[in-house]
Amino acid sequence: MRLSAPWPEPHKINARSPYGWRKHPITGRRKFHHGVDVACPVGTPLTAPADGVVVHKGNGGSGGVTLIVKHADDVFTVYYHLQKPSHLLKGSRFERGEVIAHSGNTGASTGPHLHWEVRKSRRWGDTVDPVPFLQGAPSVVPAALNVDGRLGRNTWKAWQEALKAQGFYKGIPDGRPGIMTYRAVQAWAGVKQDGRIGPITRRAVQEKLGVKPDGKWGRITISALQRKLNQGVL
Repeated sequence: MRLSAPWPEPHKINARSPYGWRKHPITGRRKFHHGVDVACPVGTPLTAPADGVVVHKGNGGSGGVTLIVKHADDVFTVYYHLQKPSHLLKGSRFERGEVIAHSGNTGASTGPHLHWEVRKSRRWGDTVDPVPFLQGAPSVVPAALNVDGRLGRNTWKAWQEALKAQGFYKGIPDGRPGIMTYRAVQAWAGVKQDGRIGPITRRAVQEKLGVKPDGKWGRITISALQRKLNQGVL
């Protein structure tokens, strides 16, 4: 399902607050971020990204004023830190593009913004990367990878497929990395192709992904890789 961005132009997703592992802006600790943040003034109208129905309205906790809407049996969108409760009642149906709420600064927030999630159910934490659902995103399909910061077989396979599409990898994408995969990664990263993933290669990959190049592939680095693979922009 394609979703329209619920926020108006020229507002965009904060590059420091993507979906996945990040440094929490309030606690300073590493924590999984289940949505994306978009800075916008209090009172900014938010429009429905697709036809749907209101399934939850809440107020309180770190999310502040909250709205959850259902677009399909396995597609729900969530809106945190709203200015005030939505004018729509629970059970109300709406169409794509209709104003459903207004952004705010309620709950645990460091400034006016919208925290937006895509969930597979109403349940907290049952989220997926929202970006691939947005209309206009390049080569997007519903996320194939969980952005969990773990470099497992599925992530390696998706990376191999992306490297093969760009002509760097000549093998069969099987999710089992070896010298051929490592050399393909190095060719993509622009470093010496010796088939060993050492600190130099790790830093080069991190620079390509836009994360701190410390030579250590932790969850922040792998989450960034997974987001790029899901978005088709590696």
